[in-house]
Amino acid sequence: MKPSLRLILASLLASRLLAGVAAAADRWRILGVPLDMPVEDDLDGQYLEGIYEGDYGAHMAGNYGGYISGHLKDSLLRELPFYHMNSTMKDGRQLELWFSTRADGRKVFGVELHEIFEGKKAKDPDAATKDAQAAFGKPDRVIASPAVPGQTILLFVDPSLPKEKRDAVIARLPQARQMPQEDVDKFSRTDLRERVRILGPDFRGAVVTFYGFKGKVTGSDVELLDLQRARTVFNLEQAR
Repeated sequence: MKPSLRLILASLLASRLLAGVAAAADRWRILGVPLDMPVEDDLDGQYLEGIYEGDYGAHMAGNYGGYISGHLKDSLLRELPFYHMNSTMKDGRQLELWFSTRADGRKVFGVELHEIFEGKKAKDPDAATKDAQAAFGKPDRVIASPAVPGQTILLFVDPSLPKEKRDAVIARLPQARQMPQEDVDKFSRTDLRERVRILGPDFRGAVVTFYGFKGKVTGSDVELLDLQRARTVFNLEQAR
């Protein structure tokens, strides 16, 4: 007995839905937001608006920092000088999203969560590192400041990259003891051109920067970054 056209179409639709669910589960996220997410269109069957409203639950794999729904204080999308969204959580955390050009589909190439741990909220460095590893796995580089205990940069290269390209990106990363102290100190404040100089032009992954004081982590910047997609907006060529 031959399957009906209706059954065939239903099977194809189910396969596409399952593929979308699998792809969504493989993406790293910050507050539920992954790289490549368009400002309006869907990614793997999910929409940015739905992430903000909590439509996809609170149990996403590879997610750092919790979720936006129920915690958002305010949010503003700016179109100049390029598409970017600034959101403030009720607890004071700041979330920034940076989008590519219209021709590229206004897709997220940068997600950054800024957080301050004041007073008793200051974290043990090992506990802070475990939180990052729970979302992004084992870091490909750990760069600890010799001058400021607790100040550390963790670099994670996106495992979804083709193996040859991922290996090349990892090889280009600064070595733990060869990154100048000046670069360590100002790393989170560097512009994207400086990021290209330090991380390489093809970096795609997570960057976690912990700030230390008296052996405790007192603040963090946690980012997802795709420097190739950033080129749709910025000229990131290095000066010669």
